[in-house]
Amino acid sequence: MEGVWSASDGGRLTVRADGSAELEKVPEPGPGCGQTDSSIHTGPATWVFDTFPDEPPGIRLDYRGPAAGEMCSVYLSISISEEYGTKGFLPHNADPWYVRDTAYLG
Repeated sequence: MEGVWSASDGGRLTVRADGSAELEKVPEPGPGCGQTDSSIHTGPATWVFDTFPDEPPGIRLDYRGPAAGEMCSVYLSISISEEYGTKGFLPHNADPWYVRDTAYLG
């Protein structure tokens, strides 16, 4: 899971081995979880292995939303195939796919 997961729309998830993460331009999973005047979120998060209902296993990224510190979660479901390699998607916003770049681990 560790590495940078990037999407063609500019979204990026930096996942570190210590359980910390950074979200950049990630679509909000629900009302009140995006930045002020926006439907995206950028900022620190934590992550754990988890599975979104009816989706492949992956990770859950948790962060504090702007509305009174409400906890928000984004799931990255992971799909592995010989044809397409390892890709991830956000079940609440399945397009575009996120692709893992292991070269940037820092």
